[in-house]
Amino acid sequence: MTEQLIARLRRSPRLLLEKDGVQGPGPGSLSLVLARAGVGKTAFLVGIGLDALLTGGRVLHVTLDRTIDKVRDWYDDLLLELLRLEPATPHPAEIQLAIERRRHIHTFVGGSFSVDRLRTAADVLATHMDFRPGVLIVDRLGIETTPPGTIADLKRLAGELGAELWMSCRTHRESPEARPGHLPPPADRIEELVDLAFCLEPDGDTVRLEVIEDLREPSPRRTRVVLDPQRLLLRPGA
Repeated sequence: MTEQLIARLRRSPRLLLEKDGVQGPGPGSLSLVLARAGVGKTAFLVGIGLDALLTGGRVLHVTLDRTIDKVRDWYDDLLLELLRLEPATPHPAEIQLAIERRRHIHTFVGGSFSVDRLRTAADVLATHMDFRPGVLIVDRLGIETTPPGTIADLKRLAGELGAELWMSCRTHRESPEARPGHLPPPADRIEELVDLAFCLEPDGDTVRLEVIEDLREPSPRRTRVVLDPQRLLLRPGA
C-alpha cells in the first residue's frame, strides 16, 4: 500500500496519540477503553488493531469468550468497509492477505486464561512463526474480578514483548460517579497501571470519545471527539 492510501484508510482514534512521528502510545504502556455494555468496546479495540496493521505493525488479539472466527469477521468487515470508501483501491484482496499475515488471534475459553499461558502462547508464536507483536489486545477480561496483580503482570509481559497493551473495561450506569481526578469504577482499582484512558459515551445518534492522556501526569490532557457510531472510527475531517 502507498503512504497516501494508508493515510486515507486510517480512521482509528489511535491517530490522536501520534506525536513526532511515533505511532501509538508505546511499548509497555496500558491503554484502557471504558464504556457501558453494548456501546462498542470490542469494535473500538478491533479498530485499534486494524490501524496498527495498516501501518505495518503486528497484532496479537486475545479474547476470552469469543471464537477466533468471530473476531476475524470483525477485522474483515471493518477493513472491507474502509476499502469500500476507497473504490479505486488496487488489489484489495492482496491488502487483506497482507494484514492477515501480520495478525494472530488467540482465544481462551472456559476460564482458561492466565498470564503464564499467554506468555507461553507468545513464546510459541515467536519461536515457531517468527511472530512478535507490537500491539497486544486483551478483550473481555473483567476488570471488576481480575486481581490488579494480574493486570500488572500483563503490562509487564507487554513490555517484555515490546508491545503496547490495550484492554477494555465495562462500566455501569448505577456505579458511583468517578472521584475528581480518578477513573470511574471499576477502573479506579487499577488506575495506577493505566497510561491512557478512552471513555466511550453514547449521545443520541453519535458516540462521544474522551481521551485522557498520560494518567501519570498531575493534570493529564483531555481530548474530546465524536465517533461514527457504527464503526467507532473518527469521522472524516475530525
